Amino acid sequence: MKRNKYGLIMLAFIALTAGFSSCLNDEMIENQEYGLINLNANKIIEIPDGTINLTEKNEGLKTIELSSVRLAAEYAAEEDIVVSLSIDKSAEILGNVSLLSPANIQIPASVTILKGERVSEPIVISLNTDALTADPSYIAISISSTDKSGYLISGNLGHLTLGVKGPHKWEGRYILTGTMVDSNSPTLSHVTSFWAIDTEENPNGDPYTVQIRSKNGSTLMFYDEIVGEGFFGNGFYYPINVGGDYSVYGSFTPEFVFDAVGNITAVVNHSGQPAANSRSAEIDPSGINKYDEATKSFSVSYWMNQPTVIAGHRCHMVETYTFLEKLD
Repeated sequence: MKRNKYGLIMLAFIALTAGFSSCLNDEMIENQEYGLINLNANKIIEIPDGTINLTEKNEGLKTIELSSVRLAAEYAAEEDIVVSLSIDKSAEILGNVSLLSPANIQIPASVTILKGERVSEPIVISLNTDALTADPSYIAISISSTDKSGYLISGNLGHLTLGVKGPHKWEGRYILTGTMVDSNSPTLSHVTSFWAIDTEENPNGDPYTVQIRSKNGSTLMFYDEIVGEGFFGNGFYYPINVGGDYSVYGSFTPEFVFDAVGNITAVVNHSGQPAANSRSAEIDPSGINKYDEATKSFSVSYWMNQPTVIAGHRCHMVETYTFLEKLD
């Protein structure tokens, strides 16, 4: 008898998991903390997209469409279900994270799962993007109640965690100038030394531009849009001149770490410190290594090290980046 009892329980569980895969991420359902659920009698209201992360430009108030609220049940809704939403429990739900100020976001008071449907209209928010910085902030949009009885709010999927961040204030497209010396291969030189005289690829004599992208509130990433992306399909390569032709250092791209007043305190390799090929970046403290607000430019000196190829510093870069325009 004991074996038959367990068998019946297992069959019930298999039927639930096969029929209602949308609930599988809810540990309270898996652990039967609601009891052995008849999902027709105890239908689950949930937000299946548990986390959404957004990066937005600073463009004032912006309307953004998020995911929908869903009814997890065998059948579609038999009545209109008004689901109330709230951000009041964000601190309780999210704990020790940087919270988005409620003053910078507006959420709908409710959404409705219409009779005959399983999902509501999307949750549409208004977000003050001017308040966003390169360091992410978070808020929890929670299901607070329904206007009908007989529905359970999901334990794990009862809220949507929204993470938002904006660009670093110095992100943009920059004109790159500089020099490079490779101690292991002296014939290699800075990409701009060839670009300036390359009448085939640069017939108009345009400056060499790179994107300086946000990583977080203190770090900006080098992204090569001309040689790296254009010729080799990856902007996270470092472009070089090889005897009148273009090439790249693979697994090497500088990232520049700034302090609060614009001093560059470190240079690290985007591909790893070190990368698999032993390449790493290191700041040269004798350089200028600072952002100049007056000229919207920064100058930096750094090395590429590669101890599996040569002891000490392999390459020395001395560069200036001058702001041209914001990124699209």
